Amino acid sequence: MKIKTFIVLLATVAGLIVSIFTAVMTFVIIGEPICSIMLIKISLTVLSVLPVIALLSFFSGTYLSKKFKFIELRLEKIRKQKFNQNNSKHIIAEVQEMNDDINFLSNQLEELFSDLRQKNHNLSNLLISMSHDIKTPITIINGYIEEIEDGLIKPDKMPSVLNHMKKEIEYLDELTVDMLGFISSMEQKKPKEKILLYYFLENEVFPILALNEKIELKNEIDKDFVIKFNKIDLKKICINILSNAIKYTKKGYVKVYMQDDSILFQNNG
Repeated sequence: MKIKTFIVLLATVAGLIVSIFTAVMTFVIIGEPICSIMLIKISLTVLSVLPVIALLSFFSGTYLSKKFKFIELRLEKIRKQKFNQNNSKHIIAEVQEMNDDINFLSNQLEELFSDLRQKNHNLSNLLISMSHDIKTPITIINGYIEEIEDGLIKPDKMPSVLNHMKKEIEYLDELTVDMLGFISSMEQKKPKEKILLYYFLENEVFPILALNEKIELKNEIDKDFVIKFNKIDLKKICINILSNAIKYTKKGYVKVYMQDDSILFQNNG
């Protein structure tokens, strides 16, 4: 049963009961005897009032049903993720309170969905970045393993190769820790620290790059130059750029240098 029909029936029945009770009490008070004539008069009184009762019930039922329909439509919009606010005023205090509560709920859900979308976007970007970042060290390690299996690495070069593979594994471990830290916090902002770029390249970037005797790595950064950056992100950026530079350089050099306030990467490939 729809709420409008329910309210109309309820109001009509209540009106009839009140009308009959009022008519009976009126005749009792004025002292008329209880007889068939009195019953006829009561019936005529109730019948005369019935259209007014029905009309009032209809209008009150229509008004209240619109208010409930209004709440229903607002909830339907929230189900469709349309978190609009409604600041209309209502005469009935309970309806106004429900509207205010729905506004609050809508605002909270909008913030929650926005936060979830941003975190999902950040996580997707992280996974794409990770798939690209881990590809380089894994490729280098697999290449060394194949060369060792084929006996292409001389015994005197073996310690250097093993040390290089160890650094690649350490880099993979750093990437894993960075990913787990990001997922646990789900924050896009990462802590920054002051880094001496020259020594950072020499000690943490160049040793991870694929060994190539035909290519010279040049570090022309000022030794006292400091950059404020997230360490693992700077490492990933430098390794990705330098790895691509080495990939497309058959013989020559790859260098990092400064010009004004910019850090530049250059190769002769």
